[in-house]
Amino acid sequence: MIIQSIIDEFNLVAKELFDKGFLSIGIGSISLKLKADQMIINKKNKHYLEEDFVKKLHILKEDMAWEEASEDVKIHSQIYKENSNIKAIANIISINVLTYAEIHHSFLNPIDFIGKSVIGKVPIIEIGNIQEWEENKEFIISKKLKQSDIIIVKGLGIFIQTRDIRELIKKAVILDNSALILLNSHI
Repeated sequence: MIIQSIIDEFNLVAKELFDKGFLSIGIGSISLKLKADQMIINKKNKHYLEEDFVKKLHILKEDMAWEEASEDVKIHSQIYKENSNIKAIANIISINVLTYAEIHHSFLNPIDFIGKSVIGKVPIIEIGNIQEWEENKEFIISKKLKQSDIIIVKGLGIFIQTRDIRELIKKAVILDNSALILLNSHI
């Protein structure tokens, strides 16, 4: 695949996540690994329709390019460093999932068939000490994503990692629907 078609696919997924309200300007992030040491990630405070939405950078070394990238760049980099099989990562916001996480403390366990079969039981983690979180979030998130492809960080967002960028959308929508079903059930 040539770089432009990769960026086009990246922008397509970003568009879907923006349209669903899972990403917004300055909220959330999406990245795609190009090579073992390169990725593209959304820039800070940019909309997917802006020409300079995407930033290409090195995964293994922090440089000037990181300053323009999403504030989640260190998290994405750490995940790619620790799991070579991962090709795409998103940090998204879902009102349904975050509401469910506030009510229930340890996991989101779908009751719908699609949720059970595609995403399964999703851990919910709490931030606790804010200073410790800020200093260690990339390591905490990366460690938790070794156990599950999706984690919910209570009050913050959802991290999803996949081997295919289009899977990000699928998992995000299924997770959101499963949370909505749970919120409306009497279980």
